[in-house]
Amino acid sequence: MTDPRLHSPFCPRGWPPARRRLDIRTDDDAFPVWGWFTLPARPGHPAREVHGNIGPRALGLSEDLAADLREWAHAGRSPAWDERGRALAGRLESETGALVVYRWPADGRDPACPDCPT
Repeated sequence: MTDPRLHSPFCPRGWPPARRRLDIRTDDDAFPVWGWFTLPARPGHPAREVHGNIGPRALGLSEDLAADLREWAHAGRSPAWDERGRALAGRLESETGALVVYRWPADGRDPACPDCPT
């Protein structure tokens, strides 16, 4: 199997077996961690899997990591911004046990993959 980090989170090859995948990327004022999660059923709507931003409480993050991720997301690009983001991805992976992908597709992509969205 190819490295799931090389595939979009919307590609079946981007889902590691028996391990959760989280993506770190900035998007407006959202917390910078994204992944798949289940929205519970509600009247007239069944439970369903969605991809979206996931807050620090839902992930069980330490207050320090949550604060550092928020600060990084709002800091704006600087020479050290990318390096700091990669370090935060490592911390997130350590705290959650998930496979963490930093700013896909910046880490690579398999252009021959027929399932990755362009």
